[in-house]
Amino acid sequence: MTLSIRPLDRARAADFRHLLARANPEAARCLCTASYVETWKDPSLAAPCRERMLQAGVSDGFLLYDGERAVGWCQAAPRDGLLNLVRGRKLSPDPAIWAISCMVLVAEAKGKGLSREFLHLVLDELRRRGVTRVQVFACRYGPDEDTSTFVELPESLCTRAGMTLEHDHPMRPIYGFKLAP
Repeated sequence: MTLSIRPLDRARAADFRHLLARANPEAARCLCTASYVETWKDPSLAAPCRERMLQAGVSDGFLLYDGERAVGWCQAAPRDGLLNLVRGRKLSPDPAIWAISCMVLVAEAKGKGLSREFLHLVLDELRRRGVTRVQVFACRYGPDEDTSTFVELPESLCTRAGMTLEHDHPMRPIYGFKLAP
């Protein structure tokens, strides 16, 4: 297994769409645009939004590759640009903070510890880019909850990565992580 991450761009748009279609029906409808569109409950807004972003050269995350095959997606972008996320949580603007809000893996990549490895690769890349602070918008899953359609990072992944709980919430906690230069 040879893992690498690559930023989402126009050249990788087909990999992104194919990955989401294989990985998660909800993510395939949303195309990770819920933070940008007026209402995430209208899936007709997703494709035009994502296409505008790709055409404008906006990259808001990374694809995980095993060799040349895309097996995962992680949305990681400047937090203040994820408008609905910031507005919905009533967060004060802070251009220094980056957000990680979604992560999906194809079925055959699950159960192998790839989420943890993927998160570390993304954090290493953000550190390399000079990012010093990250917030992860996690999901607190119940013990009997089917998480197969969720795209949020599980809280357990955040705690295992050594992140600090910054904003508690019964279902959607926010974890923070400082990246050393």
